[in-house]
Amino acid sequence: MNLHRTRILGRRFQPILLLPLAFLLKPVLHAQETGPERGNLEIGVRALAGDHNSSQFNEYRDLHPGFFVQDFQTSLDHLFHGNYFLTVQTRDSLQKDQRFRVTFGDTSKFKFEFDWDSTPHEFSNSAMTLFTPGSPGVFTIPTAVRNNLINSPASLPTMLQFATGANTASRRQLGGGKFTYTPNGAWALFLQYSHEKESGYRPFGSLLNSSNMLELPEPTDYRTDELKAGVEYGNSRGGFQAGYSASIFNNQAPALQWQNPFNSVSAVSNSSQGQIALYPDNTAQSLEFAGAVNLSASTRLMAYISPEWMRQNSAFLPYTVNSAVTGVAPLPATSLNGKKTRLAMNYTLASHPVKDLLVTVRYRDYDYINDTPSLLFQNYVQTDSSVNALARQSLPYSFNRQTAGVDATWMLHKGDALTLGYNFENLDRQYRDVAKSQEHTGWVTLDLNPRKWIFFRGSYRLAKRDPQNYDLSRNIDLLDPQGEGATAVAMPAGWELFDEAARTRYKADALLEIDPTDRLELTASYENQQERYNDTIYGMLGNRNMESTIDGSYTLSAHVSLVANYAYETYKTDQRSRQYSGPSGSNPANDTSNNDWESYIRDGVNTVGGGVSVSGLRRKLTFDGLYSLSMAKGNILNRTLGNPLLAGFLVTTAQDYPETGTRFHTVTAAVRYKLTNSVFCRAEYRLERYDQADFQTAVMTPYMVPLDSRTNTSIFLGASVPGYHVNILSLSLDYRF
Repeated sequence: MNLHRTRILGRRFQPILLLPLAFLLKPVLHAQETGPERGNLEIGVRALAGDHNSSQFNEYRDLHPGFFVQDFQTSLDHLFHGNYFLTVQTRDSLQKDQRFRVTFGDTSKFKFEFDWDSTPHEFSNSAMTLFTPGSPGVFTIPTAVRNNLINSPASLPTMLQFATGANTASRRQLGGGKFTYTPNGAWALFLQYSHEKESGYRPFGSLLNSSNMLELPEPTDYRTDELKAGVEYGNSRGGFQAGYSASIFNNQAPALQWQNPFNSVSAVSNSSQGQIALYPDNTAQSLEFAGAVNLSASTRLMAYISPEWMRQNSAFLPYTVNSAVTGVAPLPATSLNGKKTRLAMNYTLASHPVKDLLVTVRYRDYDYINDTPSLLFQNYVQTDSSVNALARQSLPYSFNRQTAGVDATWMLHKGDALTLGYNFENLDRQYRDVAKSQEHTGWVTLDLNPRKWIFFRGSYRLAKRDPQNYDLSRNIDLLDPQGEGATAVAMPAGWELFDEAARTRYKADALLEIDPTDRLELTASYENQQERYNDTIYGMLGNRNMESTIDGSYTLSAHVSLVANYAYETYKTDQRSRQYSGPSGSNPANDTSNNDWESYIRDGVNTVGGGVSVSGLRRKLTFDGLYSLSMAKGNILNRTLGNPLLAGFLVTTAQDYPETGTRFHTVTAAVRYKLTNSVFCRAEYRLERYDQADFQTAVMTPYMVPLDSRTNTSIFLGASVPGYHVNILSLSLDYRF
């Protein structure tokens, strides 16, 4: 076995043997080692060994074996015997995550920038499907396979042998340019345009006939065009900015439609196909106005105003594609005719009334106005199977947030300062459970710098949110379109949404920087935030987040330095709920606190790293070694609050979930050698190991009946993200000219 692995390793690292050919360029490159540098080019070869088949390895990058162009940049000045310049920069050329930038201009008049970025996103490379994509967003099943499944759903495991690999990856490509014109030192004008394209597929779960769970590769075929233009002016007294921006989003696949593998003839409660709308086309336009003026030598006034108009009017899909379903009320409109307006205003006044005191007063107004018509849907078709006679009404949610605050900073003595602040927020909502809420926030910050080599900053913040008249009868969707009607469901007292409920927030943080010598630097930070919902009985009860870090560096000598870091993060959330046998109030015997249960969510992340850097070995050699380890664990613990011996006890599934976790190791060792003043060679070894334990996805396959017999007419993608363990070796040349 060891001999076999050695042979495999040798074949995978075979591209390394090509590197000596690159050294044949040395005489040519050496001839250009004199003169100022205009740029650099880094090329090389890379080899991979180990298991890197997981999509996690290349989730947002494109790391492949063979030849690569890591970096290229050049800068040319005084072109055409004038002040013209040209710069070209590329990164990861010839790869899916490549980047380009070209800049051309006149140092005193104008500049044109062009950027092009590409970003891949690989969700999974293990997905399998029986569906065949047709026109954008339409999926069919081969006739023979479908007939077998219709006649015998139990033949699904056999039919899965005809499944093919499903594309569950996407790629974002963004290109754009910006033109800036500066006629003089006071004025500047700019015009900017960008076009973004995102195409590919990602896993999408759908439900048909309330029993057919079908996972599909959802097409992502988006186009986004953005245009911005603006002008700026400034002098010693102040300045202003004005701008316009527009965004146009277009979805080339606005709907997803698929065949039912287990039925070819539609009937009530058994549709032969399903359909769902995807993201609709939309537009947004905004204006921006900002200005600042010095009212006096010690007082400055700043203002910002920005209105925005958002529109969405894509046509509604029909209620269903099941032709057997009748008695469906007509749609109340052919489209949403969505209209929203956002108006943001910020005003800031900063003043030094006395030498050692800075006072800042702020006022902000954010108005989110929703003029979308409220539409009444008399009934609807659920999962393309049957008519649900329950009416629904769309509501144009709106809100207005006004914030006023003041803070004062006293310079106690050189390097020391004390800041006290207060903030008041008033929030008015429409069509939410709380029409008005107010929040008071106070904070104190202390900066201490007793010595040049030590600095400390500590702060504490307390905020209390007070909702006015929480209306529990509107805590769910308005089943009665008129609201407050006989069919409206009333929630039990104390069931409040966490973004509206009364809340007390505590936040404390501290930062310590120590630099006692030219060789040693230490930085430590701590942050703790707690939120408590004291008036909430059900829902979110509270959460606590804590983050702490410590970083250090030490210079052993002029050529050797060490770095180390450690970070710990923890996130805790407590929730309470009640188990029902039906809608609240439908079974009073079971609607009791004896069926209450609580859930405790705990997530923790440990990250540790360290490294050494050695330079100047024989005046030509440098070495860098780095190690990092990130470990994350997640727990969901559940506890019943009632007595299981009492009649009507329902909480039988409130059990602890298996622990989830990830571990990510990286080891990097790089050696760089100076061949000439213009040519450098670099060898790098990198070890990456990623391990994951997740009970939710580890068992996923297209056929899940062994785990859940109710999925006998369901097909999944089986998209998983396993761990990987890979060795990466790269050799490169860096030529500077």
